[in-house]
Amino acid sequence: MSVLLDVRDLAIGYAGRPLLSGINLSIAQGDWWGVVGPNGAGKTTLIKTLLGIIPAHAGTIERSPGLTFGYVPQRGVIDDIFPLSALDVVVMGRYPRIGPGRRVSRADRELALSYMDRVGIANLARKPFRALSGGQKQRTLIARGLVPEPDVLVLDEPTDGMDLAGETGIMELISDLRRGSGRTLLMISHSLNLVANYARQLMLIHGHEGVFKTGTTDELLNGKTLEELYHVGVDVHTVDGRRFLFAHGSTEPGKGAPPWMTS
Repeated sequence: MSVLLDVRDLAIGYAGRPLLSGINLSIAQGDWWGVVGPNGAGKTTLIKTLLGIIPAHAGTIERSPGLTFGYVPQRGVIDDIFPLSALDVVVMGRYPRIGPGRRVSRADRELALSYMDRVGIANLARKPFRALSGGQKQRTLIARGLVPEPDVLVLDEPTDGMDLAGETGIMELISDLRRGSGRTLLMISHSLNLVANYARQLMLIHGHEGVFKTGTTDELLNGKTLEELYHVGVDVHTVDGRRFLFAHGSTEPGKGAPPWMTS
């Protein structure tokens, strides 16, 4: 697979204050990366640096020529005050392709509708975004991230605040979309238990402790590695092909565990 992003000796941070340095990373076409760590650990800072939204403090980021990104924000960032339909929200994803001063074309709207159909919400196109359920809003935002037809799709906490059924539905949708396109995915999550069963590769980040570790999910999901990184005893079990992480002394996945482990 071709390399889309190649990162060497990267240092990230805000306002002249480095958060994490010595980051080396290679992202290839078709990868599915889970970006995991506690709140404030540097997950979003890293992704914004890779996308070129904020400057790197040091190091290099080489992007393949013409590389494009789609971004799926947390659903709470779209202000429900604005009277936008679900279709209007999806069409917003075409704006970078349309360019300033140009109007949305019929072809743009038809493409938006086609992606709404792919995520199972074409029937909601004219419904106000603010009237949608949490899962419907998330599917709308996934369609918005796909409509520019990007090489890399970035998902920021795509199941945040959902119950188990909603979480499973969204993750299965994302998995199906990836299988159909071979698109590269970067998924930010505070939940290692969630990404453990979907992502193929992991970035484990704990900026305040100077931790940045990458590898396949199989390589990194072991008690020794997780205990060294997060200073908590962890058992990893596989049941019917699914991974479950337990904090030592607990009897349920996530019970008694730090927030980064829970779903």
